[in-house]
Amino acid sequence: MQQELKPLSDLVNGTHALIHHFSGGKEFKNRLLVLGFTIGAEVVVWQNFGSGPIIIAVKDSHVALGRGEAKKVIAEVLNKR
Repeated sequence: MQQELKPLSDLVNGTHALIHHFSGGKEFKNRLLVLGFTIGAEVVVWQNFGSGPIIIAVKDSHVALGRGEAKKVIAEVLNKR
């Protein structure tokens, strides 16, 4: 089965995914790593209303990412919901 890779900003509430890679500068990547967004980490989209920030569950925490930030985090979708 082929991987389905999407930015976090495109995932709907309840979607489980694995972090695949990031785009963006070194400071942005370091910030994500500190927040728990490591390559291979499982995340769950907790809240995505299609605009505004997105709430992501990662490593026993809930993190709010701006939509622009979430577009730079590419994940492998594990389920559609």
